[in-house]
Order: sequence, then structure tokens, then C-alpha cells
Amino acid sequence: MSTRFLLEENCVMLCELEVNNIGTYVELITRIDAEQQYRMWFRGQSDYSWGLVPSVQRKDGLGEHYEQYITTNFMIHTMRLNPSAPQRYDRASWLTLMQHYGLPTRLLDWSESPLVALYFALSSDEDAKTDAAVWVLNPMELNKKVGYGEYVPPISYDSLSGDLEGAFSNHNNDDNKSQSRIIACHGVGSDLRMYVQQSDFTIHSTSEHLDKILMADESCDYFYKIRIPQQIRKQLLVQLDAMGFHESSIYPDMEHIAKEQVISHFISKIEIEQTI
Repeated sequence: MSTRFLLEENCVMLCELEVNNIGTYVELITRIDAEQQYRMWFRGQSDYSWGLVPSVQRKDGLGEHYEQYITTNFMIHTMRLNPSAPQRYDRASWLTLMQHYGLPTRLLDWSESPLVALYFALSSDEDAKTDAAVWVLNPMELNKKVGYGEYVPPISYDSLSGDLEGAFSNHNNDDNKSQSRIIACHGVGSDLRMYVQQSDFTIHSTSEHLDKILMADESCDYFYKIRIPQQIRKQLLVQLDAMGFHESSIYPDMEHIAKEQVISHFISKIEIEQTI
């Protein structure tokens, strides 16, 4: 299976690309980066058919105000339990904390590392029968498109408060733009996992899918989708492990160090099978 580079005149809307080994993946990322004027972001997903939808919008049939319900209850119980919990109106810290613990939010995770994103695409289901995907986005160009300007702010900026407020309150903000856009922002805080994963976010204050919005824009030249064929998923995971991208390096805590012992057995088994 050959690598397809579609970075010139044929790549006007969404570029759909394909790789067949770790070397062609790195080469492709290097070429994409050379085409852009801002550091690219990457998101790995286990299934190529999945769109770019935040977790709270994947919960069907849970009611119109599900997002506000789960956010409010998380805040109440956390403030009772943890005296160092974020301040009540620190919306950015609350949503980031919820995202950290796997609760559904309007935040979608991205990484500034293409190899971290590739790890996420492959590691969530080692026995997957589908192709995986790595999405590539120029966040500054996205923000220009929604009228924010040539800047990617930290999530804690006041100018993003309207984009976050809908997760906590049913009251509409007077600024209509802040209620119906997808905007890129940098993660902040002292969380070690976020630092290691080079985490950033898009905030989705609209139910529209990011991939569908950008695919419909004929002038979009800052958005790519890389296909990882199913038959090379395990091979790439072994190669990432050899490069130092594994469970405990991505999640630096005791829980994942323990989990890694199981995964390392899985990796060793693959390596043995490949030498037979």
C-alpha cells in the first residue's frame, strides 16, 4: 500500500492521506508542517469513520440539559470532597478537570505531538478491525475562520467565557458568536499529564461537527485526515513503544504504570510473532 501525498493543487478541501509505516507517517507530518505557518495540532481516533465531536454531544437521549446537570453535580461533590477544588466561577478549570477524569464535556482533546496522537489512535483498541485516523488542524486558521483573529488563546482567557458558560447555565449570552462556534485554545494548568501529552482543546459551543464544517469550506487548506490501515496498527504500536511512547510515558501515574505491564506483554508477543 503506497503513501499518498496530496499537499499541492489537489488538496483544496479536506486532505485525506494514507501511510503504511512510521517513517512515511513522520515524512507526511513534516511535509504538512512545512505548508503551514503555525504549529499544527493532532488528534488520534481509533475508528476512521468517527467525526470530530466532543464527548458530551455523543450522549444521545439524555435530555436537553444533560451537560449542565452533570457539570453542576460534579462541582457540588468535588467542592465537598476537595478543599483545593477550583473556584466556583473558574469555568475553564472546572471543564479541564472534568475532561481529565473522563466526564463528558464540550472540550475536544488535541495534542501538539503527532506521535502522541498516533499512540491514542492505536492504543485504545489493540484488536480493532477498522482503520484508525489522525486528524491534523491548524488552530490559528480555525480561529481566523470564526472571527477570533490570528491568535490561539489559553482556555482561561475572558474572551472565551461565553464559549464555556453554556456548560454551566441555560441562560443565553448576548454575544451570539460565543454560543455557536468552535474555537481552538491552549490548555493551561500544572497537570503533569496535560504537559506530557502536550494537550490543547477545541471548545464546541455548537452541535455542528468540526469535520463537516471544514469539509464544506472549499477554501480550507489547513485541515487533514490521515488513514492508518487496520493491518499495520499493531506494527505501528510496536514501533511507537520502541520510540518511548507507551502507557506510562503518556499517562505518568501509578495506575497506568501497572496497566503498562499488561500492555508490555502484548507488545512482546507481537514482536515474537513477527520474528517467527
